[in-house]
Amino acid sequence: MVLSVIAMSVAFAGGAAAATEDSVTFNDQAIGVYNGSDTMVVGPIYAQEGQYLEVTDESGEVVDEMVIPEDATDAAIFVTPDEPGEYTATLYSEEGGDEIDDDDAMIYDATIELSDQKSAKGTLEQVTVDTASLLDGDDDDTEFDVVLTDSDGNELGRATELTGTNEDVTIDTSKITAQTEVTATIFVDDEPLQTYDEDAGNFVSVSDSATVDPDMKNKHDDKEDDTKHDKKKGDKDYTEKGEKDKSAGGDSANGDDSTDSGVSNDASTDQDTSAETNQDQNVDQSNDQDAENDQDQDASQSNSGDSMPGFGVGVALVALLGAAMLAFRQQN
Repeated sequence: MVLSVIAMSVAFAGGAAAATEDSVTFNDQAIGVYNGSDTMVVGPIYAQEGQYLEVTDESGEVVDEMVIPEDATDAAIFVTPDEPGEYTATLYSEEGGDEIDDDDAMIYDATIELSDQKSAKGTLEQVTVDTASLLDGDDDDTEFDVVLTDSDGNELGRATELTGTNEDVTIDTSKITAQTEVTATIFVDDEPLQTYDEDAGNFVSVSDSATVDPDMKNKHDDKEDDTKHDKKKGDKDYTEKGEKDKSAGGDSANGDDSTDSGVSNDASTDQDTSAETNQDQNVDQSNDQDAENDQDQDASQSNSGDSMPGFGVGVALVALLGAAMLAFRQQN
């Protein structure tokens, strides 16, 4: 859809040319946006009612035309371009009449993108532009620069002799030692490339801004300040091994009290207390004493049981001997 509108008070790219007679100015620019559509702006225009304005592409095909509806001073028309390339605006005395003035302009398709960047080095000496593109509709061989500036407009560095579409463009800068807002701008012929911005209602530079921060805390510093990290490192044996000993019943396999929460082979951070050690020793001694008593009791019972059969045999022998002696006497 072709848009053709007379507008007033536009801050034209390159500045408005002072004029007191009928004329048309058409400046190089990037495709902008007007009423939600791609646009290029022709102006300033100085013309009289009834004069005729025509815009053509480099092949001579008409892309927009109009009869000036009223006297125009420092006016503009918005035209939808077919594509990037060279266009010509011509002012005639009337439709089909004599040519009064004309001007050519290069219309570019330009894009630049810059993201926030951080560093943990304390200084930042290089900024990366995500995308920088300048298409001219022909071979896309128009050279351009990307200039990096701070919020005060001071130049920090630039990338030069770029063409076409470029990604991850690195710009060496003066050392940035504090968080700074920076702006990357496309320059053509050492001038910032302009485009019409519908929100601003005027021409603006083709640029993008971001924040760079060279003082970002590194991950190691974050961990040093993390209380969870400290807890894991300092209290691991006490909070994990100690509780594990309790739940497992301590050293019951060795005869220790099942409520013993200390393990003699634990790390230095989980040593048995003196009370726990004495308790283990007392229990071991008690168990040893019980074992000795059981052994003595068994021996006593064994001896007592064995004495009964021995006494009976002796009595029998004495009786037999007495009977033999009595028989011997009777025979004599």
